[in-house]
Amino acid sequence: MNILIVTTYFPPDTTIASVRPYMFARYLSENGHGVTVLRSGEFQNAPFDEYTDDERFEVISVLGKNSPAEKYKRNEYEGFAPAPARKGQKLPRRLRIPIKAIRDSAWVIAEKPPRCIRRECRVLKYHQKAIDRLYGLGRRYDVVFSTCGDLENIYAGKYAAEKFGAKWIMDFRDSMIFKGSMYEDFWWNRYAKDATLRALKEADCVTAVSYALADELRELYPPANIRVLHNGYDDTETVPETETDPDVLTMCYTGRIYDDRKPALEALAVCIAKLIADNKADRNRIRIKYAGAGTEAFEEIFKAHGIADVLDNKGYLSKHDTFRLQLESDLFIVLSWNTKQSKGILTGKFYEGIKAGKPILSLLTGNAPDSELMQLQREYDYGFCYEHINRKAMMPELEKYIEGLYREKISCGKLSYKPKQELCDAFGYTRLSEDLLGIMEGL
Repeated sequence: MNILIVTTYFPPDTTIASVRPYMFARYLSENGHGVTVLRSGEFQNAPFDEYTDDERFEVISVLGKNSPAEKYKRNEYEGFAPAPARKGQKLPRRLRIPIKAIRDSAWVIAEKPPRCIRRECRVLKYHQKAIDRLYGLGRRYDVVFSTCGDLENIYAGKYAAEKFGAKWIMDFRDSMIFKGSMYEDFWWNRYAKDATLRALKEADCVTAVSYALADELRELYPPANIRVLHNGYDDTETVPETETDPDVLTMCYTGRIYDDRKPALEALAVCIAKLIADNKADRNRIRIKYAGAGTEAFEEIFKAHGIADVLDNKGYLSKHDTFRLQLESDLFIVLSWNTKQSKGILTGKFYEGIKAGKPILSLLTGNAPDSELMQLQREYDYGFCYEHINRKAMMPELEKYIEGLYREKISCGKLSYKPKQELCDAFGYTRLSEDLLGIMEGL
């Protein structure tokens, strides 16, 4: 088959959204299929050479030779700088939201895209131009796999499928519609719902990364052909044997910390502080190493509970150094959420924990119990899942779990945990890519 993958982010961008299209492109090309990747050429996170260029498939940056990805490839990239906060972000939320709604409504009345989707509209035009060029060169594709990403991938995927007369698979990593969250935006949600419905009605198949997300999409349009296709980890990479400090229980967290996850992180701080206060743990023999953006939240929370000294801030690390940090730790921390409006969240960090072969401590906020991470804990016993909504019952269990790990590590010098093979198989990209290929062949 000839396969066209449409995505916003792709290596060397290190955002978790870039891993999924890369792994599928690599697997499909390794198995003899012709693969072309259309990426935006933008970076969401700082780039690193985690994945070398693979000559078995073609990668095209639709924003052209001066896009960040192409400059990086030519060693002309000047460095990553996060987008500065807009002036309006300094206003109180009660003023910012109505002002934003009025401004975007004015653009809609003027028959122009509001600011909330202006970037997507711009990138979509470049995707369409790139698709037209491929068509003009005589390229033909059997399947188009477009993945969010952002909204432009829905429209670009549909455009490419119609242009080439190909089957279209629309892949959802998350719901594009934000409900009652910090991302709340009337006009964004209106466009996101329209785009999502178009995909559900017109794609030959829709894939979703979790069962809860599949159910949410099915509620929008029950007749849709929806399949669950989890995210995963690279199970073809050899994980080196790495020793941890035998005298210290070391936990790690790598990634950004959002405000709505802080209550679950504070629950961990409370448990550790209590273990130290009750002389069940030596503060010099328990350590939390963390790296990434927004990690000042760790210092604020742990300082408030008098245990800032257990922290070890590693700053911003490359993918390689991040993985090394994970391997040198005993326990892998995942911060996530589960709400009535947004269920089935499986963050990329969960899969990184599986790859590292470490027990995973999932800490969830949100107003809905029985998350998909909790269900997976029951099925695979990957470590421990704490849901803050049930904190009265779960805080003692969390404390007992941490104490048990501490006692084992200090007495034995290491933890005996080994991930179940069923867990590794279910979320390895070898199995997931086989599933995707089966879907394509079925179409």
